[in-house]
Amino acid sequence: MNQVTEVLTTLFGFALIGAMAFEIKRRRKHLRELYNILDAEDKHVVAELDQMVASGLLQPFVAR
Repeated sequence: MNQVTEVLTTLFGFALIGAMAFEIKRRRKHLRELYNILDAEDKHVVAELDQMVASGLLQPFVAR
């Protein structure tokens, strides 16, 4: 009976760790989709625009 309890506890532990890993992976994927809206080409354009603002060629938008 003792071995059965140990096996069940071990299986439950593995299931719990697996469920936690799955949930973490799911949440990370959701956050990447939410915040990673720019692809590689867009990032280059944004970087170029940032450089133009830093050099003074462009003025950043200011709401009045």
